[in-house]
Amino acid sequence: MESLTNLPAPTSDLIGREAELSEATALVTAHRLVTLVGAGGIGKTRLGREVARHLLHKFANGVWVAELGLLSDPDLVPVTVAAALELELAGGAVTPELVATALGAKQLLLVLESCEHVIDAAASMAEVLLRANPTAHVMATSREPLRAEDEHLYRVPPLAVPAGDTEDIEDLLRYGAVRLFVARVRATEPRFAPDQRIAPATAAICRRLDGIALAIELAAARAAALGVEEVAAHLDDRFQLLTGGRRTALPRHQTLRATLDWSYELLSDAERVVFRCLSIFANIFALKAATAVAASVEIAASDVIDCVANLVAKSLVMIDASGATVRYRLLETTRAYAREKLAESGELGQVARCHAERCRDLFERAQIEWETRPTVEWLAEYGRGIDDLRAALDWSFSPHGDTSIGVALTVASVPLWLQLSLIEECRRHVERALSCLRSGSKRDASRELRLYSALGASLMYTKGPVPETAAAWKRALEIAQSLDDTEYQSP
Repeated sequence: MESLTNLPAPTSDLIGREAELSEATALVTAHRLVTLVGAGGIGKTRLGREVARHLLHKFANGVWVAELGLLSDPDLVPVTVAAALELELAGGAVTPELVATALGAKQLLLVLESCEHVIDAAASMAEVLLRANPTAHVMATSREPLRAEDEHLYRVPPLAVPAGDTEDIEDLLRYGAVRLFVARVRATEPRFAPDQRIAPATAAICRRLDGIALAIELAAARAAALGVEEVAAHLDDRFQLLTGGRRTALPRHQTLRATLDWSYELLSDAERVVFRCLSIFANIFALKAATAVAASVEIAASDVIDCVANLVAKSLVMIDASGATVRYRLLETTRAYAREKLAESGELGQVARCHAERCRDLFERAQIEWETRPTVEWLAEYGRGIDDLRAALDWSFSPHGDTSIGVALTVASVPLWLQLSLIEECRRHVERALSCLRSGSKRDASRELRLYSALGASLMYTKGPVPETAAAWKRALEIAQSLDDTEYQSP
């Protein structure tokens, strides 16, 4: 070997990754096989190369990068590794064993980049090399673990993003995602100077793009041409907007859609179905909820559980371990992509119905527990479902929805709206449900009673004892009397 590395020189600084660089470097130093795992575009390759650069002095025989991203044939992995290591091999088939033998006992770090599409071959290459050479280290980057012997994982997190109430520009610049965005805009427009006027839009872009480095870089390129506020206003159409990556980048890194297409195409048929179904959740969800929505004649509940676990491993589903029970979520960009796929598949109506029915059942149970369960505990259990409640109500009352589900869900969700002091929102939902009941052919007096009672309570909070309030209470009392409901007749 004539040189000690084939690492390309960096073309820009690594921004917002100080902690990750330190942690990953320590892990690769301490363990012989480390995989940097993360979602597409999160910055695994960039971080991995910087880690490798920091470790050059620790390996007497150098640091070598084998780029696997362009391979379509797993059998080419050993050949690619041999070429990266500048090994001279005799003719014939190149196998992991042959590469390991030719390498001998050299003390080096081999970096296997973009392994997910040739994962089995990459895992085999790493294992064979490390067994044959006790002084070698391997660092891989992949959207899922190699699942090789003695593998240690470093899950690359998104860049830090500001909270929703952070608008001061100096505070914003403490976050890695904002710093990267500003740096990339300046690279195109040197006179760009973020100020207080565009601070909210800048923060919103970084939050809505989940701190994904590639997405932020693409947004920055557009912001230089269109303006920050214009980009922030059009993120609902992010897959059309965020294109035009570096011409020299891999095709899957040139647009946001291509990055997700790459991950999606690597999924099994069952994983694709479950992935699409999970997009129906507006926020975090439990495994039981995922099973209720995604299980079908074609996919058993046990298979859904397996698919969710695989989607977590492949960095398409994130784990939320903030509570007592592990829950899951999709990043906003991933959810938007999966929802597109759900709509294209023709499954959206069926999945949305399952989701709304599950929300109805959940909040009917919540309504029963409201009187007996401690308020703090009750809110901790059901308050997190507010975004899914809204989504289920919107679908139920849409032209393609089912108003009977919507009415039942509105009735059941009244305690949550009131407990969260979302009185005006509660009133809007109640009025919509009452409008559907009045226009329907079947009258449900019991639900109508509860809705008028909720309407009276919400009007009293928002408008006071106005004629509308009195009319709502009067109608509730009339229905209660007709039903001989003594509870609602009580003052």
